Amino acid sequence: MNQFSLLSLAAIAALASEPVAIQKITVEASVDSKSVEADEMVKFSRQSDLGEMLSNTLPEITHVRNSAVGNDIILRGFRKDNLVITIDDAKVCGACPNTMDPPSMHLSSAQIASVEVQEGPFDVTQFGSLGGKINVATKDPKKGLHGEVSATLGSFKYRKLSTTVEGGNDTVQALVGFSRETSGQYKDGEGRTLTEQTDHLLPSAPAPHAQEYQSSYANADAYDRNNFWTKIVGNVSNNQKLTLSYFGDRTDDVLYPRYRMDAQVDDTDMFNLKYQRNRLSNFSDELKIEAYHSKVTHVMGTDFRVAATNATTTMVAPVEATIQGLSIENTLTVLGTKISVGLDGSVRNWNGTSGAKINPATRILLPDVDTKNIALYAKALKTIGNYDLSGGIRYDDTSINADQALMPTATDQEHNSVSANLLGKYHYSQTGNVFMGVGQSVRVPDAKELYWPTLAGSHDRLNKTKNREIDAGAEHTVGNIHIKGTAFYSDLKDSIYAYKSGANLSWKNMDARIVGFDLKTDIALNNEWRIDAGMAYQKGTKKDPSQLGQTDKDLAEIPPMKGRAALVFENTAHYAAAEWIGASNQTIDSDNGEKEIGGYGIVNVKYGAQLGNDFSLTTGINNFFNRTYAVSNSYVGNEFIADGGVPLVLNEPGRNFYATLGYKF
Repeated sequence: MNQFSLLSLAAIAALASEPVAIQKITVEASVDSKSVEADEMVKFSRQSDLGEMLSNTLPEITHVRNSAVGNDIILRGFRKDNLVITIDDAKVCGACPNTMDPPSMHLSSAQIASVEVQEGPFDVTQFGSLGGKINVATKDPKKGLHGEVSATLGSFKYRKLSTTVEGGNDTVQALVGFSRETSGQYKDGEGRTLTEQTDHLLPSAPAPHAQEYQSSYANADAYDRNNFWTKIVGNVSNNQKLTLSYFGDRTDDVLYPRYRMDAQVDDTDMFNLKYQRNRLSNFSDELKIEAYHSKVTHVMGTDFRVAATNATTTMVAPVEATIQGLSIENTLTVLGTKISVGLDGSVRNWNGTSGAKINPATRILLPDVDTKNIALYAKALKTIGNYDLSGGIRYDDTSINADQALMPTATDQEHNSVSANLLGKYHYSQTGNVFMGVGQSVRVPDAKELYWPTLAGSHDRLNKTKNREIDAGAEHTVGNIHIKGTAFYSDLKDSIYAYKSGANLSWKNMDARIVGFDLKTDIALNNEWRIDAGMAYQKGTKKDPSQLGQTDKDLAEIPPMKGRAALVFENTAHYAAAEWIGASNQTIDSDNGEKEIGGYGIVNVKYGAQLGNDFSLTTGINNFFNRTYAVSNSYVGNEFIADGGVPLVLNEPGRNFYATLGYKF
């Protein structure tokens, strides 16, 4: 037994971290912050993967299965640069051009205090919030001396050990934390590991396929990960607060069987500083100044694959992504209206010039690209009788500059854009309301879409994308039943779309639309039993597929109808739940390489108990009936492994269990 396993077993005298509150912000929440509701409590998860946690909680979110970790997020059919994902309102950008390391990967679940999900183009504080915003709020330190230790054991050699210590007085509080996590390859419902799924798609006869795994790596661990973090909060005076935080992630040897390479190194460093001052003057209820810096180093390689027989046939592709940001926001109240005015700026660098070696040539993946943004924004909130009203406007000035010495055909870009929204909610009774919002948001093309090597010099042809959207819904409570529904229509002007151009991958602007709805209900059966249920549906359509020289009108990456229903028992000492999660068949873009994915339905069961003396236990069994199913897509926008043009779609884990035991003081 290795050292980490011994530590895990020793620490099993200890409990799971606190539940993570996932809050869903719909359009009316921008009218009044008190409208934010706790949509669900994630009491049980063995994952440190935010994408999978959200996917199992909110039907309108689907994760994209990349590997055992690092799964991306699709919200209402929006993904990648069409979503803004922040940590304490600060950005971290993945470095992999194929989104092996999405922003949601770069934190530990042990840090998370809550997650806010805002759907639609209704945020003006962040650059590029086209289809929605997800913000992760990390835990703040407390006064006194406190700590927790937790250990998780699970199927497929899953091991996680996490510890946090915090303390302080009225003036200064500090927190430090560490987690260590390893996992073997999970098996799907048919008993196939990650590498076996690759081999199943790519038959080795008569000769081994170059993308198959070498026999010596067939049973390798899926990943190895260490996280460490700290946060210091200083109360400078009664109305001033300074917060400093740092997060580091060191993830090694991550198997990515969907792709042609694996991740040898995935390192993240993130620094964040926030200064807050209340009651500065009659013209400032609150002044906030925030600055951040994050860096991701992602080294891809083919060392584990059959083709890597010597130095000339082994590919190594290091890529770095950094972003620095600064924002200043002042909030004041004028005639009962809460007004915030802000200045926001960032510089994102994406650099794939360190030497991507392919047989044995070297080529540039991304030519050291800077995306610089400076913006002014304003937003306002006001209540008039039974009406809550809000609005916002943002002006962005953006430049995109590539190193033309590395790619002479690269052309710089300049973009100026305006985003705006107007929202309203009417309370027709104390237990019901209706709401509506209209908004426009903008996002510019990213470095891969502009400068990917297969684009063959046409780097100046992409326009920015505009999302013009209307959301409307209602919420009502009758007795012990609460129900809420939202519908939306999203009109996408110049959507940046990946498509097949002969043998190459390319991008082009085209017009599209996404329509859909989500519905949620909570039924309290008594003080301890309740039913939670929800469903979401969206459909994406190309307005004119002939813009791509194609005929299929279906947009890619649009998840199918998905639902979740759970029977929950909860009191002060025990928690138990049985939940069903299911989806229908996925509609695909057959012209652009998506693979059909069938519908599914799975059952998860969970139990937790407070054991006394500050010990507690959580356990669960996922995919109880051991179904074989997949939820990911196979869109051509990433360079997947494919055999005869059919991309590999990973199945989800088969039946698996986990148990977390922890201690708090």
